[in-house]
Amino acid sequence: MIEVEVHQQLRQLLRQSPEALWPHQLTMARMVARGLRLGRSALIQVPSGGQHRLSYLLPALMWPTATLLCATASVQAQILGEEIPWLQHTLQLHKPVLQKDHWPAPDFQGLLLVDPLDWLRARLYPTSSGRVSGTDSWVPTGIPLIIDGAEDLEDWAYQALTVTLQATDWQQLRQIFPAQAERISQVQVSLALQLLRRPLSRCLLQADELAHLEQVLSLIGHYSGWLPDPWEHLRQRSPSALEQRWVWWAEVDRETGSFTLHNSPSALQEWLASIWATQPVVIIGEALDLDRQAQTYRQRLGLPDLTPLRFLSGEGWSRSNPTVAATNAPCVELESLQGFSLYLPRLPLPNSPLFQHHLLQELKHLVAQAKGFVVVLVSDQPLQAQVGTALAAEFGSRVRVNSVLPDARVSGTESWHGILVCDWHHWLQHKASLPCPVLLAIATLPFPSVEDPRVAGRVQHMQRTQQDWFRQYLLPVAAAQLQRAVAPLRQGSESSLVAILDSRIIARSYGASLLNALGPSLRVEQRSQWFVSL
Repeated sequence: MIEVEVHQQLRQLLRQSPEALWPHQLTMARMVARGLRLGRSALIQVPSGGQHRLSYLLPALMWPTATLLCATASVQAQILGEEIPWLQHTLQLHKPVLQKDHWPAPDFQGLLLVDPLDWLRARLYPTSSGRVSGTDSWVPTGIPLIIDGAEDLEDWAYQALTVTLQATDWQQLRQIFPAQAERISQVQVSLALQLLRRPLSRCLLQADELAHLEQVLSLIGHYSGWLPDPWEHLRQRSPSALEQRWVWWAEVDRETGSFTLHNSPSALQEWLASIWATQPVVIIGEALDLDRQAQTYRQRLGLPDLTPLRFLSGEGWSRSNPTVAATNAPCVELESLQGFSLYLPRLPLPNSPLFQHHLLQELKHLVAQAKGFVVVLVSDQPLQAQVGTALAAEFGSRVRVNSVLPDARVSGTESWHGILVCDWHHWLQHKASLPCPVLLAIATLPFPSVEDPRVAGRVQHMQRTQQDWFRQYLLPVAAAQLQRAVAPLRQGSESSLVAILDSRIIARSYGASLLNALGPSLRVEQRSQWFVSL
């Protein structure tokens, strides 16, 4: 069986190269190999970092038939530049490896690396120009699929399913329908005037604005096959593009008076479920769900019945842990006992007018005592600017706001005493290339904001379908963001502190779920307890 062959080869490889050792390498490799052999889908939650990649690359290279790997361009560059050449040379593996945006040929039997957005768009729009000539689908049915970086899979799917209308697209439509050019211009102007009156630059379209848009969509309903994108995608959705399964939202540029329209799905499951039904899939990601079975994550993405496996941390794990032998169980969870110090002061709640003052005072005290790199996470833009200004007035040029440090990759940056004030997206995107902070200060919990029209659209859909939009959407997303944010501190060599300055984590009933998501940690009751230990 391939599981045995992969296990033997990987064990031999790790003996020769102990620097590649990750405690869960053999367990995960056997799970991936088993999924390839049985055509059984799996969902694997891994710690931060790329130490898990060897566990799926070796089975993919040893599997005798075609395999598809979806990963971002940066991950592909790492794989093609280091792991795959090393595996091919050391183990004499000869399976072809290609990097393309489409399936190369019907008889291809190698490993294909593809960008997730290219794959999703081709599968969701099978009649688009990205389709391979002479084939019935972008990829033959039944090809095993491995997705790395599944913590971003929802964002990729929304991006792939979102149709965007810009000013050039309206001009193009006037050229296609010259007899209706004046009518189209009137709709565009009416929409612009109404959207400019709205207080937010990003907002859901209201009923009267949708009525204007319907006049344009009615023009394209009977013209099949030759309309350019994005109008052809909207034609395929009409008239459902104006139904509750889709959300129309706008971005307004008040300086130019222009706007951009987006048509996004209210929910993903009905669009993705058909994809998972055509091939076995191994989905690998960091902090996907609070629940070890990943029920809410699987529901949001329409995933079928599969085998879940979760590794909470790669450090401090005992090789004698008997759970390793239980890879045939419905669900396996392996976790370590390594933690960090956790500081939870009781400040006014974020919606209180007193919150900003107390937050700034607490941050000044914490940052003044931290001996090393500090990260302050705050996504609210007005509050972020206020925090950056206040800390810069106190600590000078050490403070950067949403900046990539110029010396982040230079040897010795671990001891840099800089202060980075940034939003959650910036930290999650760049944390792998930044030093491990001695202090990670979280101003507010990372709940998706209902002021974001994409979030508001999903919440409205869940309300209409009588789902618990907080427990099934906002809370799991916030927990996953927390887990991913603190991951570098678990791998740091020095004592670190996570300070959560949003008192909802101790004042609300859901706070226990968020604390459990952070895993093992040492509660610090007073700042001085941590400072003495540094």
